[in-house]
Amino acid sequence: MRATSSIIDDLDLSKNDLDLFTICANKGAYALGALVTGFTANCLCGRRYFLGVGGAIYLVGALLVALSDNYGASMFGRTMTGFGVGMGLLIGPIFIAETAPSTTRGYHGTIPQVLMAAGTMSAYAVESALVWAPQHIAWRVTVGLTTLPTVAFVYYTLARLAHDTPCWHMMCGQVSLAEEVMERCGADGTEPYHRREQLQHVAGFALHSIVDRRRVELFPRRIPGFWSQAFERCRPLIRDLFTTMGLLVAQEATCEQLTLVRFVPLILLRNGLTSRLWSALGGVMLAVIKLLSTLAAMEAAGWSMAGRKRLLLVSFGVVGCAMGFLCGTSFADSRERIVGGTAFALSCFGLVILEAGMAFGLGPIPWMYGPEMFPLAVRAPSLGVCLAFRFAIGILLEMTLPLLYSSFERIWLRFLFGCGAAVVGFSLSCRFVRETTGGVLADDPVD
Repeated sequence: MRATSSIIDDLDLSKNDLDLFTICANKGAYALGALVTGFTANCLCGRRYFLGVGGAIYLVGALLVALSDNYGASMFGRTMTGFGVGMGLLIGPIFIAETAPSTTRGYHGTIPQVLMAAGTMSAYAVESALVWAPQHIAWRVTVGLTTLPTVAFVYYTLARLAHDTPCWHMMCGQVSLAEEVMERCGADGTEPYHRREQLQHVAGFALHSIVDRRRVELFPRRIPGFWSQAFERCRPLIRDLFTTMGLLVAQEATCEQLTLVRFVPLILLRNGLTSRLWSALGGVMLAVIKLLSTLAAMEAAGWSMAGRKRLLLVSFGVVGCAMGFLCGTSFADSRERIVGGTAFALSCFGLVILEAGMAFGLGPIPWMYGPEMFPLAVRAPSLGVCLAFRFAIGILLEMTLPLLYSSFERIWLRFLFGCGAAVVGFSLSCRFVRETTGGVLADDPVD
């Protein structure tokens, strides 16, 4: 949490430089990486190569940031890391959805959330260990250590992983190889053949093949009801596109990570705990809570039995209640209606509930919903558009929301906004989110 102030002092940044460094070069690069990857994933190399290349780009960018001695080099490195992360955020859920069998896909889909929570906990633990080191050394060591797991990931993905996803092999016409991979990944003996029928059903789907291609090109306006027919055929895809966008934006609007980064230092400062050690220990505590909640979700949620939609609705409810509780607590504390120790304890309790609510539903499910619902041929570009839109909204929120709660007296406005976002997300999810059965394809795929 103190890394930002360390970077400001070390690189002599202004407020505008810091905003550009931490927001635009971060989520802007996320959006660009996801969008570029989405529109090239079906026409270039396979899914695993995109994962490896994204990891390599992140590796180079992290080294540049850790070794930079000026603002320009650090900005370039930050942009590279963001682009690599954007590639991984797009291809990772697709790879899991296309490889994992339906009975365990929810379990596998939660693994990235576990790893992110573990990474957050490790970062705060390293910051705690380096609390006595000079600040200009501590943040560089923290960034540099992220390259160690990245090297292992890139090596395994590019050198050791022997196959791509069954969907990619099917799109390339490698039917026998796709069947072999499905049999190796399948939960039982019948699922590979069932998935083969699904893949063959949609492998050739494209927007321009809704009706006969020649008639579309030569006589589109002379076909009775052509545009209404085209829209009717595309309606499930359009609905799933906007639903996935809405879920990702709701995930961004509740923004528990931004709440963690902004609120914890304020509440610690409010209670006189201003040292770097207390800040790092607070982050470790919440990261541990998030990690344990995500692990519990992996074991107890039973996605194939409980269903994505049910868990999502419960998660929206828990997050909304936690945001409302934190809103009331911070408002009462800012008006000195409750004493400092009680307010501190209540705030910690609310943050724990918030992290737990995000971990088992709103955190992982939006990442799995799109890859499961989009047809194969438009899965990557559709998800790329959704992610780019989500990160564009994220840039706007991070540039505007902190103006509401720059001081502790107004932090309750942030929680009020998050509570409202959770309520809206719950209402829209009840109306528009379709339940999935764990299959890779939509329940009613477009013919």
